[in-house]
Amino acid sequence: MIENLINNLKGQLTGELQNKYQLQPDTANKSVDLAKDNLMGELKNRATSGDFGGLMDVLKGSKAPGESNAVNSVINKYVSDLTTRLGIPESIAKQVAPFAINFIMQKLGSKVSSGEVSQTDLLGSLVGGGLKDKLSKGLGGFFS
Repeated sequence: MIENLINNLKGQLTGELQNKYQLQPDTANKSVDLAKDNLMGELKNRATSGDFGGLMDVLKGSKAPGESNAVNSVINKYVSDLTTRLGIPESIAKQVAPFAINFIMQKLGSKVSSGEVSQTDLLGSLVGGGLKDKLSKGLGGFFS
């Protein structure tokens, strides 16, 4: 689910990276893929370990992405991947990474806050369908 949501943003984000940071189309496209991979990995790790409260605060809009340890962790790893895997200069990667991750988190957050995507479904997609029911039953108050 989250992967599909991010894929739907790919064209817009790729264009933003090309315009704001003068990335070549192929590099911008690969940058978005790396952002998705980094974000999905961190979200899955946090969700499966039960440490998703901070992520939900960001997705519900009660906390800015920059205030989340999980989001900051993604950004730091993403900077490293942009430089080592795509050869983007570190000075540019340090600008691209927060922009791209915050862009994605804000778009995902708007889907959650609008009710288009439920928090339970979002977390269920991260940890797998088998845990979805446990999450919604065991943490019912958390999702209200």
